Amino acid sequence: MNYTEERSKAGEYLRLALNYIAKYNLSANPVNYTVWYEYVSGKNMKLKRAIDHSLDDTKSLNDNNVEGLYQKYVADGDRIIVSKLLTQISLMLKDITNHVSETDGDLTGHGKTLGDLAVRIGEVHDYNDIKNIVDQMIVETKALVKSGKRLQTRMKVSSDDLKQLHQELEKSQQEAQTDALTTLINRRGLEKRLELERIRARQNGSSFSIILIDIDHFKRVNDTFGHLVGDSILRSIAKLLKSHLRKNDLAARYGGEEFLILLPETEIKGAEAVGQKFRKALSTKEWKLKKTGESMGRITVSMGIALYKFNEPEESLIKRVDDALYLAKNNGRDRIVTQEEL
Repeated sequence: MNYTEERSKAGEYLRLALNYIAKYNLSANPVNYTVWYEYVSGKNMKLKRAIDHSLDDTKSLNDNNVEGLYQKYVADGDRIIVSKLLTQISLMLKDITNHVSETDGDLTGHGKTLGDLAVRIGEVHDYNDIKNIVDQMIVETKALVKSGKRLQTRMKVSSDDLKQLHQELEKSQQEAQTDALTTLINRRGLEKRLELERIRARQNGSSFSIILIDIDHFKRVNDTFGHLVGDSILRSIAKLLKSHLRKNDLAARYGGEEFLILLPETEIKGAEAVGQKFRKALSTKEWKLKKTGESMGRITVSMGIALYKFNEPEESLIKRVDDALYLAKNNGRDRIVTQEEL
């Protein structure tokens, strides 16, 4: 989550977050602070809904509860992958610079550049930073190889090794942005694509729409037929979604039984037509247990639709589509509600 608010607003969020920590007698640690900061700022609607639900049910909030909310709605799964990649890159840089220091010849410039890269590793924040470092390592290694045969024969890390690392980095990034169950892009990847569409909308002067989809009574399906059947339904719906989208449209698993559709250069009416087309296809599909052939009845979905307003924050767009979906579910489910009905 990016924190870009002004200092005065950030101070107000801090005060409110600390009030909640004190109110529920929680430890003043970074996890509790982060959860309540995102709650009061309204940046994380899923987290806010989960906390509000707990408060409405008068459930006690303790450190363990808040830790669970942090892991489910806040923690960034990229960190483990990034950490492993940085360790591998650090070892490779150390090996290269050791051989450079032992080699005769005027290689001072390359050695200094590699040393600077080693320092930059400690300042890495995301995949793009890592990719930039690997790209520079490839360039410097090629230059080193050309600088002398002695270095070329003694270096253990070749340009081919670095290219392989680069490929592994690309693969890791793709995996980190893909939902393992449905193979759709996940929420992390969706956020990056939304930011790209916001930039594109400003440049082209054309807006985009999003559809938030929730499978009706999905908990009942899991409770009745089991989670394996539930997973199978999620995969089938993801496949059906992709089959009804254009090449530049995007389907993402937003979380649990929710999906989000991104429709570039599409107004509300166009998005509504896409939603109705999907609902019609879903209504004609027969859902049966594979082993016994037993019918599971109809599977329906509720949808909310919102149109991006130029230069609005992503959180505002997501809240609007979430409110539309909430209204669709409150009005009986198995229907579409657009922002115009809010």
